[in-house]
Amino acid sequence: MTGCTTSNGQSDKSANSNNNTVTDINPPSDTSNSVSSTKALPPDTSDTPTTSEKDFESASNNSSTKEDSTNKLLSDIMELAKIGKVISCDFPAKTTNIEDIEEKWGKPNETDWIAAAKGVYATYPKHNIALGFNKGSQIFEVRSFDNKIKKIPLSKVKEVFGVPAYDVKVEGEEIIGYVASKDFKILLVFPEPTKENPNPLLDHYSVFYPRGTVNLMADDPGREW
Repeated sequence: MTGCTTSNGQSDKSANSNNNTVTDINPPSDTSNSVSSTKALPPDTSDTPTTSEKDFESASNNSSTKEDSTNKLLSDIMELAKIGKVISCDFPAKTTNIEDIEEKWGKPNETDWIAAAKGVYATYPKHNIALGFNKGSQIFEVRSFDNKIKKIPLSKVKEVFGVPAYDVKVEGEEIIGYVASKDFKILLVFPEPTKENPNPLLDHYSVFYPRGTVNLMADDPGREW
């Protein structure tokens, strides 16, 4: 492979043209030059949110919901990675062969030998999936390009997953990796951060089975990441 919106609401102020009384939710402590806000407030409204407060609460709730959703998605990504799977795909690395994929999905749109990745990669754009397999047809890497992941920022992955065990910048990408379980690792690929885009969004990620790239006959130890 080669991880608050706030509403700029303003405090409600209302002017009464007849008595020039100003409503200010938070009047200054020195009220000698201002009119007490209680004179302009309707009775028993202390527990009723103002429009500004409602907007702020709505924005805060939306932000919280979005953050919870991202945390849940990252949790799902890691939990599935522990058993060799990516989201929205039932085929795990290690225990699946390319023939199993072709039986369900048909022939891939494209296949390419990628020497640096130690295998052949089959792409299925309709499923947003690419799969790496070795000479024995064993799937050793499953890559996901699912649209759901493309709103996850780099900083959020590092916040949730912690400091990556693997972190490289190459050919305009930053690739970070984590150990998911004894058999599987997870690799997440972002555009390389720039001054204009210091916190890029996830492009794709994969679950990787390193032992599937070992070729003992060729004395090839395979990939670590």
